Amino acid sequence: MDQFRSFDQLRVSELPVLRHGFWRPWYELTDGQFSYGKLTYTGALKRTCLLETANGDWVVKRKNWIGRKLVIEQPDGIETGLVTPEIWSSKITLNLNNGLVATFYNKKVLSRTCTWVNEQLGDILNVETKIWSRKKPFIVKMDLDMIKKIPELPLLALLGINLVLLKQAQAAAAS
Repeated sequence: MDQFRSFDQLRVSELPVLRHGFWRPWYELTDGQFSYGKLTYTGALKRTCLLETANGDWVVKRKNWIGRKLVIEQPDGIETGLVTPEIWSSKITLNLNNGLVATFYNKKVLSRTCTWVNEQLGDILNVETKIWSRKKPFIVKMDLDMIKKIPELPLLALLGINLVLLKQAQAAAAS
């Protein structure tokens, strides 16, 4: 965890996401100089995702083999949250054990930007998908004031990238 810089030291509002590797890609949240987090897939069929930041590590995996819900755990197995996709909707709801509830969805129909939204705080951060960009597939945009309000911001940023990647994989499998 000492290889990542804390979000408290962040000075820019846009962080590009770099893709490393071809066969087993992993993704790095960076500002070009410092690394703020890392997303890797492990296990058979890429069913388990490891999110690493300076604030902590989380494991995101399916609750059961055929279910749609995702469980967020710490590496020692303590469950910290639940991600639930809504039926007949593109909205995904996150419920953390500390009380944070946020919804991840596209605000506009043909938009490439997904947004984490909280009822009390409003827009938390955006994950924008870049078209035809294999090296920098995403840009995470956030308000720097949210870093003080939401300590789980690194988790939300990397989890948003993971959810967009899952949506892309489901769309590719359906076509």
